Amino acid sequence: MAGKNPIGWFEIHVHDIEKAKVFYGGVFGWEFRLSQSSSGHYWNIFTGNNSIGGGFMKKSKPEHDGSGVILYIETDDIDGALKDIGKHGGKTETPKTKISETSGYFAMFRDADNNLLGLWSKG
Repeated sequence: MAGKNPIGWFEIHVHDIEKAKVFYGGVFGWEFRLSQSSSGHYWNIFTGNNSIGGGFMKKSKPEHDGSGVILYIETDDIDGALKDIGKHGGKTETPKTKISETSGYFAMFRDADNNLLGLWSKG
């Protein structure tokens, strides 16, 4: 892939979303909105103007495989990035998946050290 790709999204996996909203809102002044495509388990996080956004995801396992925060790297070509990740010793966890018409696509991968990260694209 040519050029540098910025971090485009983050997720914080939590046990108690309401408690997390009080903590991060109180400490950092972040604002939260229930995702339009969510059944109540995903809250978008707004951290400020000209800043990346993120979301709270309810933990599905007690320790969620050790992944408390997931960074999403923005790319124009998720499929191409996943191929490059494989060539460099990583592996695809979740292939390119549509979020919604307005939210774009994501994929998940493990790096060469088995860290879980995400990719995000508009199209």
